[in-house]
Amino acid sequence: MMAKEKGSQPMRRIASMMFAIMIGWVLCESVLRVLVPSPIFYSTWFTEGVHQRDPRFGFVFRPEYDGAMRNVDQVWMEPVRLDARGFRQSAVHGDGHSSSLENSAKQPVRIVMLGGASMGFGYGLADDETLHHQVAQRLSEACQIDLISWPGFTLGQDVQKLTQMLEPNQYDVGVILAYAPDDYVSRADWDTLIPPGDLPMIDSVVIPNDPAAQWGGELYWNSYVVAGMCRLLRVPANLLGGHVHELDAPQESASNENLEDGKPQILMASERLKSLGVDSVLIVALPRQAGMSGPAVLPDSADATMIDLRQEPKKEQFDWIAYGHYGPDSAKRLAEKIARVIESLD
Repeated sequence: MMAKEKGSQPMRRIASMMFAIMIGWVLCESVLRVLVPSPIFYSTWFTEGVHQRDPRFGFVFRPEYDGAMRNVDQVWMEPVRLDARGFRQSAVHGDGHSSSLENSAKQPVRIVMLGGASMGFGYGLADDETLHHQVAQRLSEACQIDLISWPGFTLGQDVQKLTQMLEPNQYDVGVILAYAPDDYVSRADWDTLIPPGDLPMIDSVVIPNDPAAQWGGELYWNSYVVAGMCRLLRVPANLLGGHVHELDAPQESASNENLEDGKPQILMASERLKSLGVDSVLIVALPRQAGMSGPAVLPDSADATMIDLRQEPKKEQFDWIAYGHYGPDSAKRLAEKIARVIESLD
């Protein structure tokens, strides 16, 4: 009898421990759901419905989407409304003597802006704070600027969007935003569309590539406790693996002093825009909070005007939001310089 009681004690302890863990889990989950807004703030960078599957690109942004951008770093529920093609609202600006294009005596300058991914898109910024709206406000002539940049899309994909979703020859000026390290290197398949497989989505929002989510599986998106534990474990896991970079910061190439052999993508994109009927092309090398990308000296181009703004943060105070995205002041400073060059184009 005594032996039976002694044998059952470890089982009771294990059962008691499991019960205590379960109660603690429920309590912790309940407290977190009260304190942290639902859904989990770091699960997706947009509210539901922003994306839809597409056979050409894998996914596209939903036309007439009316939702919000959200991110733990200074961006929370910033409203965003997309147009009938899924792009951010066009920036329309009249000339100095009129407030609308309809009342403008001159034909408005038509400008298309592409590249830059989420930086070009203006992630975290209200419509009037985005780069293309700020540029439009600083141009003296009547203009309309269409922005076709999307977060998660490459420069080559943006060029494909221009050819397949718009009429390139209607534009007087094309503004190419160079931001990613790949923009400055040569790749033979730079604009080849290879749609990814079945992209994981939650509430019609593409899930970010997060190793922590792979560890937690489905529970990562449904449990605050599991998600928090997985994110905390990423730090020691990276340290043990010898990776000391910030987990959410974009990784720069080890060497970017010289161009690779061949023509960089920004020049190939420029040539493509000219061949499609765009009159003038401006290439803008944008700054990154993580450090300068691309060669020390930008390549020469016979087809485009180039402006190098990669050193701007060292000269003037910048504000950064959402892991190195431009804040309102940054967009204004960059827009002033871009607008000045656009007005100097023939």
